[in-house]
Parts: sequence; C-alpha cells; structure tokens
Amino acid sequence: MKIKWIGQSGYIISDGQTEICIDPYLSDSVNRVAGRKRLILCPILPQDLKSDVIICTHNHLDHLDPDTISAMNLGGKIFYAPSDCMEHLEKLGVQNKIAFDVGDRATVGSFEIEAVFADHTVPAIGVVVRHSGKVLYFSGDTYYHKRLEELKNYKIDYMFICINGQLGNMNVDEAIKLTKVLKPKVGIPNHYGMFASNTENPDKYTSKVLNSFEMEVGREYEVLECLV
Repeated sequence: MKIKWIGQSGYIISDGQTEICIDPYLSDSVNRVAGRKRLILCPILPQDLKSDVIICTHNHLDHLDPDTISAMNLGGKIFYAPSDCMEHLEKLGVQNKIAFDVGDRATVGSFEIEAVFADHTVPAIGVVVRHSGKVLYFSGDTYYHKRLEELKNYKIDYMFICINGQLGNMNVDEAIKLTKVLKPKVGIPNHYGMFASNTENPDKYTSKVLNSFEMEVGREYEVLECLV
C-alpha cells in the first residue's frame, strides 16, 4: 500500500489494484474566490487523477474543489461525501456519488472505509481506512472535541491530523493532545503550507510527538515500510 500527500488534507492511497483520493485540492480556486494564492504547485493535474474513489470530507473549496472536479475525468469514479455535499456534487456533474455520513462504511477493492466524527464549521467527517490489518485515520478539518477521543478504540496505526489552528481546525497543542490520547504508531501533521494566511510550522508537532513523520508533498511513500 502506497500513499502520497497532495497538500492540505489531501492524500492518494493505492494498493496497486484500487486507488482512493481524499480531499483533492488541485487548483487555485481559493485564490479565485477569496484571494488566497496556493503556495505550492499542484503535485498532479486533476485530469491525470486515476483514483477509483474520491472522498470529500466536507463542502469547503480546499476539500470539495469545484475547479478540480470540473477538470477531472469523472468516468468510473465514485464520490463519497457527507449528505450536505450531494447537491453541490450534482451541480458539478458528478452522477456516481454516495452519501457518506458519520457511521457509514463501504468496501472498495481491498479497502474498508468508514466516516467518523469531525467537529467543523459545516457538516464534516473524518475518514478511517483499513487495509491489510492496518488502520489509517484522516482527521479532515476538525476542532478538538471530546468525542474524538473515542477513536482510541480503533487502535489507529497512522494518524493524519490537522494542525493549523484556524478556520475550524485544532491547533498544534490540541493535535498533540489528541495524538497522545489515540496513541497511533505514527502521527503525521497536515493542513499547513498551502496558504500564507492559514498555515503552521509542522516542527511544532513533530518535535513533541515521539513517533511522528513529516511527509513531503507529491512524494509517494510505502506505508508499511517508510512511515516509521
């Protein structure tokens, strides 16, 4: 199983048979709408995205990006997103879509995906991905909330956690606190480095979390070998 960080809370996961993409922000739509330029180049063009499944954790531009989706080849792709996103996806021409709310589960290839609780400014989910006995947790955008601590029962191996502390997300100290509660084998910070007005220094997280890893945008990693 391989994984690539594509910026913000976006990831591509593949086992060579099935590919899943979470929260692809592969345009500059936030700059177009809100005047905030992206700071990094897109690691992949939307039209080159081969993923079988696209998961959008909530209806914000950097998670459900209309410019990215409009440029995709939608044929064969299945979109999973909260019910709150269905109308927007419909307007973007996405026909193959499934409401994915907290507690919902699905099997795609050898992957099992589950929508878990998130506390954000709009209806949102986190995502748990299971494959080959490993459990990956993607927080998406979320404030710190006591209910997130219940995820310790999932016995998470890899935790991908937002740290920016703005616009509905927990800050570094809260991310560190949640990591210590959930006790993943590896903690990986995200949601930084995309916009000058909404970023954070990942070293503040990795310097205080013993088992942590800072991914490079656009680099593909072997999950079971490299993230240790």
